[in-house]
Amino acid sequence: MELKNCTPVLFVKNAGISKVFYVEVLGMTVTSDFGGLNYMFKEGFAVWQIMEGNIVSKTLGRDNIENAQSRIRFELCFETEDLESVYKTLKENGIKFLHEINTELWGQRTIRFYDPDGHLIEVGEAMFVFLNRIYNEEGKDLEATSMRTFVPVEGLKQILGL
Repeated sequence: MELKNCTPVLFVKNAGISKVFYVEVLGMTVTSDFGGLNYMFKEGFAVWQIMEGNIVSKTLGRDNIENAQSRIRFELCFETEDLESVYKTLKENGIKFLHEINTELWGQRTIRFYDPDGHLIEVGEAMFVFLNRIYNEEGKDLEATSMRTFVPVEGLKQILGL
């Protein structure tokens, strides 16, 4: 099992407002913009606006995510090229899951579980893996892949090496 690219993720009410704060007030640099809902910063973290219908809001509850007093407002997010292997290891070790393998609204397969202190951890398919899968499912149509995954066409070209 190999996990890569740990990204601390802050769940936010409005990604656009958060982006303005982190960029204009704190001087951070956006490295990736996923449809105005999720932003990754050069400084090593991301902000995600959890969409209605997302498994996180369904399982944790929107009020818990948006409540400033809640401890369920962030997660550590990792990527892997072999999600099934990670899932198998977690199951074998009796890990408590928020949810088992799930396909997110943008097409990425993920699992979320808790560490021994109750911190939320996500492991998702590596960007290249899931974007390549969706690209093939969409008949190698970049526009359709972009619409489905919320990744701009230029970002897809870069990640997929096109």
